[in-house]
Amino acid sequence: MLITLFLLGGRIYSPPVYLILPDSGDLRILSEEFLKGFSFAVRDEFDFLVIDEDPDTSIDFSRVYENIINKNPKIIIGPILAKHQKISAEISMRNKIIQILPITYDVSLGTYGNYVFPFNFKIYMELQKFLEFLKKNGDTNFVLFYESTINGLSIKKFLDSYYSVPTILVKNGKISKLEVSKIINDIKSYNSVLFSDNGLNSINLYLALRSLGYMKNVYVFDNWLKEDVLNKIIGMTEKLYAITLQNITYSSYLLKLDRKFKFIEDYKKFYNSEPSMAALIGYDTGFLVKLALKSNDIKEFLLKFGILNGISDDYLISKNFSYIKILRLTNRGFEEVKE
Repeated sequence: MLITLFLLGGRIYSPPVYLILPDSGDLRILSEEFLKGFSFAVRDEFDFLVIDEDPDTSIDFSRVYENIINKNPKIIIGPILAKHQKISAEISMRNKIIQILPITYDVSLGTYGNYVFPFNFKIYMELQKFLEFLKKNGDTNFVLFYESTINGLSIKKFLDSYYSVPTILVKNGKISKLEVSKIINDIKSYNSVLFSDNGLNSINLYLALRSLGYMKNVYVFDNWLKEDVLNKIIGMTEKLYAITLQNITYSSYLLKLDRKFKFIEDYKKFYNSEPSMAALIGYDTGFLVKLALKSNDIKEFLLKFGILNGISDDYLISKNFSYIKILRLTNRGFEEVKE
């Protein structure tokens, strides 16, 4: 239920959950879609208040955020503007307020103590697992192939900031043999490559590299462990490794598809429109918050939650490396690589 502050028994009533979303500018539609998905998950189970990030003014956001903190909310969701996320995470950590960040480019935000929970924390943990694996195998010399997506740009930004890894933007559209040959020549001194995304352009580049004889190790994320991707690369999985969450299997992927299709049908009946990705993320956020509010200790609940098998994606909520594993893809399926 979306509410405004009102007097209750002579004092201002403050809801348990605050959402910080831009209500103007280019991101307004994203906010509206996120809020539709969030509201669909929450229904009337708890009250929440939406605060405008006000991106079109020079307002000092730290003051806005501290004012929200002073209301003693149980959970703050957002902000979603990159320029506001680090300062808000620092304030949340300092004041021991639970903050959930469903949409963010910054992979490092999950390191801001045990009160800040970004949905992309899985990427940070998977990257750390990947880098540790390479180090143990003397294979730290690698190249990143990335796409201009939230996932790709998040990974690129993190590796640029901390590891100075060479990066190559995956070309949109058809790629020629001459272009692939040039890429192979450019990366020949590196021991392995990492793909950030599972888009058609990345898959086609991977297949082109293999077909022209590039046989060094290739690492991908669990977004490759999907039927449509696996069907394209079958027979070309030699020296292909996936960094993934412990409970992500092909069976769990199919179950999630069923849940997603059911959600889409219910959503269309309720709103008379298709849900966007922002709406899917909003729904997953609302689902998690609804569960967290029922616990006696929200922070401990989230730290022990493990993996959120959302309809938009799978999210690592707990800050524990034990949830990450590396699989070797073969024509027979997946085999976990034992360290």
